[in-house]
Amino acid sequence: MGELPAATAVRTTWAELPLRVQEGVEDRLGAAALRAASQGGGFTNGVAARLTLADGGRAFVKALPDDHELAPDYRAEVRIAGALPTAVPASRLRFSLDSAGWIVLVYDDVEGRHPDFARPRDLAAVLTCVEDLATVLTPNPLAWAPDITEPLGPLLRGWRRFLDEGPTARLDAWSVRNLGRLAELESRWVRATAGDTLLHADLRHDNMLVTSQGTALTVDWAWACVGADWVELVYLLPSVAAAGGDPEAVVSSHPVTRKADPAAIDAFVCALAGFYTHSGRQPDPYWSPHIRTHERWYGRLCRDWLARRTGWA
Repeated sequence: MGELPAATAVRTTWAELPLRVQEGVEDRLGAAALRAASQGGGFTNGVAARLTLADGGRAFVKALPDDHELAPDYRAEVRIAGALPTAVPASRLRFSLDSAGWIVLVYDDVEGRHPDFARPRDLAAVLTCVEDLATVLTPNPLAWAPDITEPLGPLLRGWRRFLDEGPTARLDAWSVRNLGRLAELESRWVRATAGDTLLHADLRHDNMLVTSQGTALTVDWAWACVGADWVELVYLLPSVAAAGGDPEAVVSSHPVTRKADPAAIDAFVCALAGFYTHSGRQPDPYWSPHIRTHERWYGRLCRDWLARRTGWA
């Protein structure tokens, strides 16, 4: 399967926002926006734009209609991003607005780019960032943050869904042969991922930035929840595999996974494989024409990784 296009999102532009929304943002920033550069990463159709301001300042704006099916994620991000400890390697939320039927989040603009995991320096920066997240966010600093089962529980049951639906026409031969034990292993992920670390829980290359100083930071904290510290890295590793990297080499060497129970990692990789495989076979959502391609690709990567870990033929 080929790589995704460089721009995976079909974005609403800053200029397409209602004038009232634009003026509300500019009033809070204290300067007019002279230029707005839309960003093509991610998978939603909301606004994601870097603003250059009349006073020479910059800001990053993301916005989504308040009746969009992903609007609850944006509201969750407002709450989480505004409460993160300052030591967390993350872009900083300046303010949020509800205006003219839009939810708007305004962040400090970061001079950087998404990491390329085929570049050793980028990968090293990201792995350091993951280690820093585990250090800073253990124990969980936000008492009201949900347990990992709340956001991920409805998603990580793809193999069980295949078993219930009857899968054979929609599954590869390896998955069909092993479906029963895939569903059984998947069922262990809840107990396997219990912990006391606040997790980003959606780390991918497009949810991270490498700064001009060469350090990595995180963006888009909509899915934050509490679980085992190693979950963060294992969730990220399909993105490393997509760039040609070996996830097992990272697991065996990184501080957060070296101490983890291999059986627990197996269960979570299995659950990820089931999610991506099942979701990738659903119809394309109107707001993201490329997300199913991404999910099918990551499903294959996770199945290959799991087959290596388990030795299942």
